[in-house]
Amino acid sequence: MKSIRHKYIYISLVLLMNTVFADNLGVVGKTYPISEPDMIEWIKAKAAALMKSGEWQKIQNKAIDNAKQQINHPKAIAGISDATVTKTWYYTPIVTLNENLTDGRGHVIAKAGKYNALRYKPFDTQMIFINGNNQKQVDWALAKNNESGVKTKIILTQGSFMDLDKKYKVWFYYDQNGKYTQKLNIKHVPATVTQAGDQLKITEISNTEI
Repeated sequence: MKSIRHKYIYISLVLLMNTVFADNLGVVGKTYPISEPDMIEWIKAKAAALMKSGEWQKIQNKAIDNAKQQINHPKAIAGISDATVTKTWYYTPIVTLNENLTDGRGHVIAKAGKYNALRYKPFDTQMIFINGNNQKQVDWALAKNNESGVKTKIILTQGSFMDLDKKYKVWFYYDQNGKYTQKLNIKHVPATVTQAGDQLKITEISNTEI
């Protein structure tokens, strides 16, 4: 919440500065030398006037409401649509070490090269990607979560994860900036991701099959 609070303060200050510098100074004919006002005092005076009139509280409330809206209803991940066909492919998570990894005493733990991460750390989670605005997909994902018997993360590509959390008392996640869908080349939902040997198995499921 600290980062969100900072965001609120930043938005409020931006709105305040826009208000301060939006004053119409009129048309000036003859000019005269002037002494520059103390900018800090000027801003303080403007802020005091806004607070006294109640406008400052309105600005804060609007900024807070906008921030809450963005958090609760993130922007839909671009390029993701509902699946019309079922298809499967595989992804190998390769980690590259550009130099030898040592233990601090010069002993080599791992030599420079490419490594399959799944050979060292199993992927014990089932990931389910869905359109959170599609009730059929939501119901299907909840059923898969209950029947799987393994740790499951339901990840939205659009929709409100907070609203779904409250409604179903289940944790929903959001694919921030399309990080996972882009890496795994997921273009359609629903889609599942599980481990299959030394690879990740990705399957997009046609909406007619769920």
